[in-house]
Amino acid sequence: MSEDGYVLAMAPCISCGAMVLFDPDRVPSLRVNAQGRPDPNGLREPVCKTCWDRRQAYRRAQGLPEEPLLPGAYGPEPRSYGDI
Repeated sequence: MSEDGYVLAMAPCISCGAMVLFDPDRVPSLRVNAQGRPDPNGLREPVCKTCWDRRQAYRRAQGLPEEPLLPGAYGPEPRSYGDI
């Protein structure tokens, strides 16, 4: 018998340090090394909604297309316990 649940994580935003609740599979993130520097081989660290919105405003001002934000990035994601 499979029961349903939710996955939700909490961590500081890599940009501003604010605590953020997020779905770990959908949240925008940056890969950084142990010193917090961008590193394509580093760990994924979450970006909060405020910093995400700020980045999109910057992109618009530069004439760049906005990046898509996955639905549910900042909320719980329904999961089956069998998925964990």
